[in-house]
Amino acid sequence: MFDDVFGMATQCAGTFLDGVHDAFGSSIAAEVLEPILREINSLRIFNEEFQRQAFNIDRTLEDVRIIQCKDYGHKK
Repeated sequence: MFDDVFGMATQCAGTFLDGVHDAFGSSIAAEVLEPILREINSLRIFNEEFQRQAFNIDRTLEDVRIIQCKDYGHKK
Protein backbone atom coordinates (compact mmCIF):
# COMPACT_ATOMS: atom_id res chain seq x y z
CA MET A 1 0.00 0.00 0.00
CA PHE A 2 2.68 2.52 1.00
CA ASP A 3 4.75 1.54 -2.02
CA ASP A 4 1.92 2.69 -4.28
CA VAL A 5 1.46 5.92 -2.34
CA PHE A 6 5.19 6.58 -2.41
CA GLY A 7 5.32 5.94 -6.15
CA MET A 8 2.43 8.30 -6.82
CA ALA A 9 3.84 10.98 -4.53
CA THR A 10 7.25 10.70 -6.17
CA GLN A 11 5.70 11.00 -9.59
CA CYS A 12 3.66 14.05 -8.56
CA ALA A 13 6.70 15.67 -6.96
CA GLY A 14 8.70 15.01 -10.12
CA THR A 15 6.00 16.56 -12.27
CA PHE A 16 5.90 19.59 -9.98
CA LEU A 17 9.69 19.94 -10.04
CA ASP A 18 9.74 19.77 -13.83
CA GLY A 19 7.66 22.95 -13.87
CA VAL A 20 9.57 24.81 -11.14
CA HIS A 21 11.58 27.74 -12.41
CA ASP A 22 11.76 30.08 -9.41
CA ALA A 23 12.80 30.23 -5.76
CA PHE A 24 9.21 30.01 -4.52
CA GLY A 25 8.60 26.72 -6.33
CA SER A 26 11.94 25.39 -5.12
CA SER A 27 11.06 26.30 -1.53
CA ILE A 28 7.72 24.46 -1.87
CA ALA A 29 9.60 21.40 -3.07
CA ALA A 30 12.16 21.59 -0.27
CA GLU A 31 9.85 22.52 2.58
CA VAL A 32 6.68 20.63 1.65
CA LEU A 33 7.24 17.87 -0.89
CA GLU A 34 10.53 16.47 0.42
CA PRO A 35 9.28 16.11 4.02
CA ILE A 36 6.12 14.42 2.75
CA LEU A 37 8.17 11.97 0.69
CA ARG A 38 10.44 11.25 3.66
CA GLU A 39 7.40 10.63 5.88
CA ILE A 40 5.81 8.28 3.36
CA ASN A 41 9.11 6.43 3.03
CA SER A 42 9.31 6.12 6.84
CA LEU A 43 5.79 4.67 6.84
CA ARG A 44 6.82 2.21 4.13
CA ILE A 45 9.77 1.05 6.21
CA PHE A 46 7.65 0.82 9.38
CA ASN A 47 4.97 -1.16 7.53
CA GLU A 48 7.54 -3.60 6.14
CA GLU A 49 8.94 -4.21 9.63
CA PHE A 50 5.42 -4.56 11.05
CA GLN A 51 4.53 -7.14 8.39
CA ARG A 52 7.75 -9.05 9.06
CA GLN A 53 7.07 -9.10 12.81
CA ALA A 54 3.43 -10.13 12.30
CA PHE A 55 4.59 -13.01 10.08
CA ASN A 56 7.10 -14.13 12.72
CA ILE A 57 4.45 -13.98 15.45
CA ASP A 58 2.00 -15.98 13.33
CA ARG A 59 4.68 -18.58 12.62
CA THR A 60 5.56 -18.85 16.32
CA LEU A 61 1.89 -19.21 17.28
CA GLU A 62 1.47 -21.94 14.67
CA ASP A 63 4.50 -23.76 16.12
CA VAL A 64 2.97 -23.52 19.60
CA ARG A 65 -0.35 -24.90 18.31
CA ILE A 66 1.47 -27.84 16.74
CA ILE A 67 3.31 -28.53 20.00
CA GLN A 68 0.06 -28.30 21.98
CA CYS A 69 -1.64 -30.74 19.62
CA LYS A 70 1.25 -33.20 19.93
CA ASP A 71 1.23 -32.87 23.75
CA TYR A 72 -2.53 -33.34 23.86
CA GLY A 73 -2.27 -36.43 21.69
CA HIS A 74 0.32 -38.00 24.03
CA LYS A 75 -1.85 -37.54 27.14
CA LYS A 76 -4.68 -39.74 25.87
